[in-house]
Amino acid sequence: MANFDSQRETEYRRYAREVNNLIINTSQNLYQLAEMIPFLDGMKEALLINDSENIDSVFDPHWTLLQFHNSVEFIHFYDPLNQLSASWDSLATNIDDNILLSTWVSQVNQSERPINPLLCQESCIQYIVAPLLVEGKKSGVVVMGISLADALLAFKRVSGADIGLLITEQDNLMQNDFAVLHWNIHISALTNKAINLEILNKVAQDYKDMSALSEGIQMRWNDQYHQLKLFPLNSYEPDKAYLVIITDVTSAVINIHDSIWKIAFIGLLGLICSEILLFLIFTRLLAKLKDVAMVLPLLASGQFEKFRLSLASTGRVQRFRDEVDTLSEAAVSLSLQLEKLEQEVSNRTEMLIEQKDELSKERDFVKHLLDTAQAIVLTQDSDGRIMSLNEYGEMLTQYTESELQGKSFQNSLIPEYESHEMLSRFKEVHSGKRGQLRHEAITHCKDGTTRHVAWLHSHLSCRSPDEPSILSVGLDVTEYKRVEGHLAWLADHDPLTNLFNRRRFSEELEQVISRAERYRHPGALLFFDLDRFKYINDTSGHQAGDTLLKMVASMLAQTIRANDITGRLGGDEFAIILPEINPNGAIEVAKKVLDQLGLAQLTINNRTHKISASIGIALFPEHGANIHDLLAAADLAMYQAKAKGRNAWYLFSDKDRSRERIHTLVYWKEKIEYSHLHDNFVLYLQPIMHVKSKEILHYEVLLRMLDIDGTVLSPADFIPAAEHTGLIHAIDHMVLRKAIAQLAQIYQAGFRVSFSINLSAHAFNDPELLPILKAELTSHKLDPACVMFEITETAALEDLPGARGLMIEIRELGCGFVLDDFGVGFSSFYYLRELPVDVVKIDGSFVRNLSESGDDLILVNALCSVARGFGKRITAEFVETAEILSIIEKMDIDYAQGYYIGKPAPASQFLKEKMTAR
Repeated sequence: MANFDSQRETEYRRYAREVNNLIINTSQNLYQLAEMIPFLDGMKEALLINDSENIDSVFDPHWTLLQFHNSVEFIHFYDPLNQLSASWDSLATNIDDNILLSTWVSQVNQSERPINPLLCQESCIQYIVAPLLVEGKKSGVVVMGISLADALLAFKRVSGADIGLLITEQDNLMQNDFAVLHWNIHISALTNKAINLEILNKVAQDYKDMSALSEGIQMRWNDQYHQLKLFPLNSYEPDKAYLVIITDVTSAVINIHDSIWKIAFIGLLGLICSEILLFLIFTRLLAKLKDVAMVLPLLASGQFEKFRLSLASTGRVQRFRDEVDTLSEAAVSLSLQLEKLEQEVSNRTEMLIEQKDELSKERDFVKHLLDTAQAIVLTQDSDGRIMSLNEYGEMLTQYTESELQGKSFQNSLIPEYESHEMLSRFKEVHSGKRGQLRHEAITHCKDGTTRHVAWLHSHLSCRSPDEPSILSVGLDVTEYKRVEGHLAWLADHDPLTNLFNRRRFSEELEQVISRAERYRHPGALLFFDLDRFKYINDTSGHQAGDTLLKMVASMLAQTIRANDITGRLGGDEFAIILPEINPNGAIEVAKKVLDQLGLAQLTINNRTHKISASIGIALFPEHGANIHDLLAAADLAMYQAKAKGRNAWYLFSDKDRSRERIHTLVYWKEKIEYSHLHDNFVLYLQPIMHVKSKEILHYEVLLRMLDIDGTVLSPADFIPAAEHTGLIHAIDHMVLRKAIAQLAQIYQAGFRVSFSINLSAHAFNDPELLPILKAELTSHKLDPACVMFEITETAALEDLPGARGLMIEIRELGCGFVLDDFGVGFSSFYYLRELPVDVVKIDGSFVRNLSESGDDLILVNALCSVARGFGKRITAEFVETAEILSIIEKMDIDYAQGYYIGKPAPASQFLKEKMTAR
């Protein structure tokens, strides 16, 4: 029966495929007829002019052929405005009143894609609603329909099974020969109606729920067996129409019943014969088995030779061999094996003695290994007293093993951690309730010094109080903690000037503003940058600029009050928070700062530079109740001070707020729009060298703007205005298109390089960026793997989930990501973990002084260690000397970028130089 059911399931699946294929073929034939219509004689012109009478007269001769040869029930032509142009219908239905059909026509007119719904009402009609395209132009929609009756007859011919079409009715089902009231359906079509109608009525009486037929049922009718299976039709209205397949399985069922009776009779007869035969066989075998069992105790006692003699004496001459004879021979063979094993055990005992001596030597080796290991290794008994200490532990703690033996581990080495909670945890390790215990502790040495040690205590199984209960391994992390503290300090400070960085300064400013509002104590913010700082950098080098910034920081510390807060916000920008001060007091501080700076001068390479600044003053809460507004006001005031002639101060007023900002934004917006219009944006390429191979196959794409007078402007001049005026997205799109086009041109010339393209912070909320990237890569047929994008943690910080989502989508295309300015903020490690980047670029402020600063060397080593731990490649920027390149090569950094490797140059010169080099 299981095979029969399996065969029926296979038949049902075949029926389902055949029905589905017939419906699909019907739909495809209709679609082919719809595509053929514009090519009928005269139809192309009639459809182009969209004249109803002309369509009617031209198509009418073809209607009869379609109706009789292809069984098309109706055909309707609609113009592009969804109006009926011409119609032929053998079903005599009013299509114009059919809202559903109008909806289909409108949908196809809009999408220009055909649809093929199956609509079941009184019967099932397969529709095709297809657009009419004449010479590539949309000329309307054609609707055709064909009944499923032919498909059902075709199924009958192919499978030999009967099939019926059932359509459900929600209400008003009339009693007639083709209605099944129990199921609330009427039969639209049915092969072999006379017999199958009675079968369906009988099944409906036995099964009140038609869904029982979905799994397939078998019923007996007029001494015949029939199987019925219900298949839902995928019609426009769900659960509206079903196909029922009726199969006569009478002959198969009768054959199964006959086979069952025959099998039962033969099985009973075989069972009786087997019982008789087994009785005769086992009577003889049990007697022989008894003889073997009597001599088995000799084998257990080790009397192997006597066992074999006894077994041989009980043997009887047999004409035929049986299992007991095999057992006897196996027992003899077993006795020989056991005798051999006994001899091997004796030999193995001697071998174990020799191995014991070898283990003693290995134990001595392990002890030597523990003594030379660069970690404290000690053991404790069940009371927490130290039992042993390795040589490294003696060297680090200055205690000898004998001095610590018998003393409490906690009292002697980590007294600060002697607490009730720690004692209970150690007891859990001693008892085995806790397998391991990890903690860090300040460990006291004999000479009074302390070391920061990370301890791991593991439970040891001991059988007596004299055996160790805990194995304690301590790793000296003092240096690591020092570096960690330094990194934590760097998260809040500028490493060059030791002043607060922008992030920490913003936090302090927010707190001061909050206290000022709460206690009504006014304050002031001084914002300034150094005049002609870029000139000093360009003429005397970055080292001169760094020295100048350190001098300014030192002077500020000597000038301001003790409770004032100073920070370096970036580049040559500084800010001072003056809490609890009035406007006159803030002005006096600004004057004092200018006077102090004016006294200093810097001499480099026989060139003397004087220091001056332009200071903007903003009061809080008068000029801003939040950080953003206050910094903006101070920034505008600083530019007012520069407009006065530099080395000046300016107190912000509300009348300056809108006028100055609007003037600046409009000025730069006009420049940006003019540059877009006249293609004045230029891409520069700066080479990035692979440190080990010394090959240059990667370039960073940099953006420049050509001013009207030919001056090359850096992004720092126009990007802030682009962000405020909403033009930043257009710049991102332009850079993306230009860079990919330039890279494709280089590839076509036969050079295999890759680009790193900088993304602005606003790119992560730009919905057009990803589609543009896909389109450009496709149109230029460029491998996405040769394109990388550089982002800063500041850019990602504005919308971390959005940034991560966009980066994942771009990486799925095959592009990569570089995390720029790595290490500037302590949060860099967080973004390294959260963002799917491939390369990290260590900020140049840590690299440019590697040859002179030991702190920078430690910091860069730590950053590299973290990046490698995450499996990232590393790039060092600001490599400006051969000495720095040699240092980073020893540090196993992957890539180098800087003026020593190559200065940025216009991308247009790349191919010229490469072709010349060939």
